[in-house]
Amino acid sequence: MASKIFKLISLISTIILAYFISILVNSYFYPQIIALATIVLIISLFKYKKVSTLILSFIINFIIFITYGLNSPVFFLIYFLLFIIAFKNKPVITLAYSLVLIIFLAQTLDLNFNSVLTLISLLLITPLVYFSGKQYLAKINTENCLEDSETDILLWHSLKLKTGLYKILDSVSLLLSHPEFTHSQKEELKFIKKSAQSLVNSSKKLTQKIDENSDEI
Repeated sequence: MASKIFKLISLISTIILAYFISILVNSYFYPQIIALATIVLIISLFKYKKVSTLILSFIINFIIFITYGLNSPVFFLIYFLLFIIAFKNKPVITLAYSLVLIIFLAQTLDLNFNSVLTLISLLLITPLVYFSGKQYLAKINTENCLEDSETDILLWHSLKLKTGLYKILDSVSLLLSHPEFTHSQKEELKFIKKSAQSLVNSSKKLTQKIDENSDEI
């Protein structure tokens, strides 16, 4: 819960920071701010092998705010940003982020058709982003559960089932070498050995099938 709140506060902070820098800092420094943030983003990418959502959020929001908000010619970047956030965070975080973003972008609303239409489109796409992110995270959780189940099955097969069957085969082979067993007893032992070998072969096929199914997923 604490980590979820921290993520939400961090993401919302990028909106607030981008907005106030855009209205408080001289426009002369805008390119330097974007360049500096981009350098930090690139360094973060090379260091952690993934794009920082926080830095990306700041850069895109800052660019939108300094290019007239809802009237920005690159406003479409907001849509990509929302989907990126939705695919990396809980749905409630995405929803809260979208609502805060709408509040700040509403400050740039002009009484013209394009500005109003852009704000409406953002309001309409928010539920879509919410449910898309929810479905995506549910799919990831399902895949993780399947991977865990696959790992448990393979461990059980390798450590218990396979080992136990080979022990049975070894014991039966040893018993068959004893001359004191009658013919009928040896036939029973051979049947046990054959059944155990059949289970070994079946377990190998099951393992292969699990691997193939996991590759398809």
